[in-house]
Amino acid sequence: MSMVLNQHPGSSLLTGFQRWMLVPFAILFFAACTEGYPTEDELIINPLELNQSQRLEAMNQLGKDAHPEMTWIYRALPSCTMQITVNGPKSGQQTFGLQMSGAGVDISFNKAEKVYGVKVQPKEGDTLEERPVLLSKTWLDAIEMNNLVRSFQVGCQMSAGPVSINNTNPS
Repeated sequence: MSMVLNQHPGSSLLTGFQRWMLVPFAILFFAACTEGYPTEDELIINPLELNQSQRLEAMNQLGKDAHPEMTWIYRALPSCTMQITVNGPKSGQQTFGLQMSGAGVDISFNKAEKVYGVKVQPKEGDTLEERPVLLSKTWLDAIEMNNLVRSFQVGCQMSAGPVSINNTNPS
């Protein structure tokens, strides 16, 4: 069964002039939807496909950019140890080493400071305390560093030879 509605030829919901007036608003609406979004996708790296030097380079770049008031510099030492230097406004410069073999890596969030932390917990029985290896304002940076640190652990445990330590100064 079909019905035919009585409609006059010139009576639509919007007149031609009204439709024409909506065009600029539609253009502005769709243009505003892209505001603030990157124009290109950022390359996502797979840390397991990198060598140790490339991982350190990525970590140093992240450590330089992740927090507006702190910089983190990473250096590989023999025996699967990572040396970390932190420069911050409150604490000055601190350098410490972490034995990465068998250590746990975790992400935390400090609600008061609104900052994500990537922390390394030394293996069970070790006398060293848990230490942050990155503080970041964004969750994505914390996830990326978490993956880089875990792949660094895998890489140094699998390599029989010494790890390159040339990436001590990020540029």
